[in-house]
Amino acid sequence: MMACQDSNKEMSDIPISPDFINDNGDKIIISDSVFRIYKSIVSRVSNETTAQEIPFFLLGNRRIIDGESCIIIDKIILDMENALSETHVSTNVEDFTKLVKNSDYDVVTIGHTHGNVSEEMKNNTLARTLPDDIKSKYQIRDTGLNISIADIWQHEAFKQIASQNGNKEVLQTIIMYNGDVISMGSTNISKSNNIQTVLSNGEIITINTDSVNQYSTGKTL
Repeated sequence: MMACQDSNKEMSDIPISPDFINDNGDKIIISDSVFRIYKSIVSRVSNETTAQEIPFFLLGNRRIIDGESCIIIDKIILDMENALSETHVSTNVEDFTKLVKNSDYDVVTIGHTHGNVSEEMKNNTLARTLPDDIKSKYQIRDTGLNISIADIWQHEAFKQIASQNGNKEVLQTIIMYNGDVISMGSTNISKSNNIQTVLSNGEIITINTDSVNQYSTGKTL
């Protein structure tokens, strides 16, 4: 904040590199159908002409598979009506509350995309305008490839809503235009570094969770 106090930026705009966030040990497996939608989302938001922040919900359950706790995500719900602009998004509280009360799932994820916005917009962001020494120290990536303080605040607010309406795990997932998937845990500021999908033919694909943590097993996207 001291570095940008002379600008018109808000604290909520401060970028946080996913490379700087600790691994929470969660293993997340997304279904083949969710994976196909994920690929179409990345294709859309990587194009600056369609780089909206698109809100969505992911639904799943925590299961024990071969003695290991895993979160199985088998449904995604896109909310195009609340895709407000390239840099702003709204999550429908009423829809979220209904999902929290749904007994079919014990994990509910709020989510949105970070698109590849125009160079003109990027040049006006903190990811571009912060001093180089700060960007290097905190491993801040280019615009659209970080999370923000606002993302963390939103996650905390929705966890509070969920606690008043049931006993669900509430995650937050951000799909970035380079294909990275940042899945924030339900208890603290941490993320999963192990996200995979199993295709209908049995092939296992590991999805990038940032530029540093990539698994070597299977095929990596």
